[in-house]
Amino acid sequence: MSRAAQFAWGIFALSVLVMVAALVLWAVRTRESLTADIILYPVAYLAFGAVGALVLSRQPSNRIGQLGLLTGAAGTFVGLASMWARVTEPLPAQDWAAWLAAWGFPATLAPPLLLILLFPTGRLASPRWRIVATLVIVGAVLVAGGNAFTPQIADHPGRHNPLGIEWFTGSLLESGGVGWFPLLAGAVASALGLIPRLRRARGVEREQLKWITYAAALHGAAWIFVAFDPTGVAALIGEYAVIATLGLIPIAAGIAILRHRLYDIDIVIRRTIVYGALVTILGALYVALVLGLQTVLSRFSGNDTIPVALSTLAIAALFGPVRGRVRDLVDRRFYRSRYDHQRMVESFGSRLRDEVDLEAVGRTLVDVADQSVRPASVGLWLRGHGG
Repeated sequence: MSRAAQFAWGIFALSVLVMVAALVLWAVRTRESLTADIILYPVAYLAFGAVGALVLSRQPSNRIGQLGLLTGAAGTFVGLASMWARVTEPLPAQDWAAWLAAWGFPATLAPPLLLILLFPTGRLASPRWRIVATLVIVGAVLVAGGNAFTPQIADHPGRHNPLGIEWFTGSLLESGGVGWFPLLAGAVASALGLIPRLRRARGVEREQLKWITYAAALHGAAWIFVAFDPTGVAALIGEYAVIATLGLIPIAAGIAILRHRLYDIDIVIRRTIVYGALVTILGALYVALVLGLQTVLSRFSGNDTIPVALSTLAIAALFGPVRGRVRDLVDRRFYRSRYDHQRMVESFGSRLRDEVDLEAVGRTLVDVADQSVRPASVGLWLRGHGG
């Protein structure tokens, strides 16, 4: 193993130890249980670190790997500092831990955004993207600096900022303040910029960009889900989805850089669209059935379990047919060539059952192969049978 690989894996191993220490500290020194969000955050950051170490072990100068490893290492140390500050029992340097967590978290937002901007070549797509990179860096610096010197630490109200400056209170820099505008603008531009970059890309780079675009789209959808329902159970599910899909970004980047030829991203996207639409349709139908049956059956029975049971059985029966219809609709709309080829093969199968002339079968087979595969030339050889 090269020195670069040893260094990368050493940083990742240190990150794992730090995150394990943070979780153990939380479990031992607090009376609160480990919730899903507390567990998912370390997993997301460690995904960045693991993919970064894996990429750097094979391509030591790869900037995507460097940013991934930096994100993972920084995120784990910030997580430990946050856990240390949250412990209710007195521990040494808890104010300093709260200070580190206050500015460290917004600082860790910049490397993933820069990773998206530089992916997959390690360079900006064009000089004009420097504006977006500058927005991300300047925004992260302003937010981190504002949190570092604001006397009151928002996420740790019981802690005092040892480096707090009074005039930061009430200013545009309080708790990051004005810095969030360029940071969020850079984040939106980085994500939306994947679309024109994907359209212009060709060959291997296009396949790689499909992976990161897919992960970024899922992460963006999770944020939209949270924004449209800021309260209730949906918000909690959305928060978990935001954290979980954050970890998909480094995983997608790693697959795209190292192993993209082994996986067909179009199949992954197709299945996501199909099952996402399927869950939405069946979920809405289930709610409508339950409410409708409760209204109808409430006159005859006060038992609420009957509508739920009947609705569940109806959804189970509809799963297969609805999935088939949704799959055909998605193929017709987004994968037209695949849909046409599939229909062509099915038509050939039905004609083959009724055809008895060997020459006609051969001509039909050649036509189907020519239209579906479109080879440079096509021919059919049939082995003769002796009498």
